[in-house]
Amino acid sequence: MVQMTYFGVQIEPQFGYELQQIYDICIAAEQNGFSHAWFSDHFMLTKDAVDTVSYEAFATMMAAASKTNNLRIGSLVFCNSYRHPAVLAKQIVTLDHFSGGRVEFGYGAGWKEIEYKAYGIPFPTAGVRIRMMSEGLDVIKKLWTEERANYQGKYYQLNDAIACPKPLQEPHPPIWVGTMEAREKMLNVIAQKADGINIAWSFSPEIYQEKLERVNRFCEKHGRDPATLKKSYGAWTRVYPTEEEKLKAWKEICEKRNLTMEQLEKRMEGALHGTAEEIADKLKAYIELGITHFIFMFPQNQEIEHMETFADKIIPKVK
Repeated sequence: MVQMTYFGVQIEPQFGYELQQIYDICIAAEQNGFSHAWFSDHFMLTKDAVDTVSYEAFATMMAAASKTNNLRIGSLVFCNSYRHPAVLAKQIVTLDHFSGGRVEFGYGAGWKEIEYKAYGIPFPTAGVRIRMMSEGLDVIKKLWTEERANYQGKYYQLNDAIACPKPLQEPHPPIWVGTMEAREKMLNVIAQKADGINIAWSFSPEIYQEKLERVNRFCEKHGRDPATLKKSYGAWTRVYPTEEEKLKAWKEICEKRNLTMEQLEKRMEGALHGTAEEIADKLKAYIELGITHFIFMFPQNQEIEHMETFADKIIPKVK
């Protein structure tokens, strides 16, 4: 069976995107052979970003779906702490119907402490946040699949909860759980309850393979075939026209950040910063690990030109 490879563009509303910019990126993604647009879930960039536009993720995804026809619209990732999971379940079903079944549901435990504090949202320990997220997944799945949902957890409860309509996608939209560290508690939840794992943002193929081996062990522990867990990778991505231009840019970065070239090269091992040929070769290495979905975070305001380069010089080499 031939393994399909999917390419997506990451949009970070917290970085300061106007709606028209988001529309343009999503339309260009669809036109250039990209299958997905992914959106982060944040309310603010930094404590000082008072003039940085930061649209809410779900509403932004609805807007993006309204301007596209085939592009799948995903979250990377919705933070469990920011909405009651029962409410989020209803929102995602609404978007699934609105988009004609084009939703990818990314879910996470939350991490951005300054955001929690600014909005007065309790910020428990990482272990508690992961347990809450795990219960949240139970709640969401029950509402998506049962006529009357009942659930009695430590953090969430359902009592004959009715959720109509059910998702357009059967049995429900793909559930991706995202993790930046791939630690054991998260991997344990992913192995039991997720359709796919997203690991981001900067891991070399060798380190990514180590993390996959760990999640595979958890799958086996729970009697799951690791091959049934879809895999994605989010990567900082920048295409340089030539090797000379890449080296020139890297030297400027070294001078600005007081790094040696060796230090920068080490940092770039998990990023996709290079010529079209270098990036194509690196993508092939990740594909050999079983990754089917790539999520590229291009330089802000350069997304469209990078996607055009991908369509012309990179995608044909790896598909």
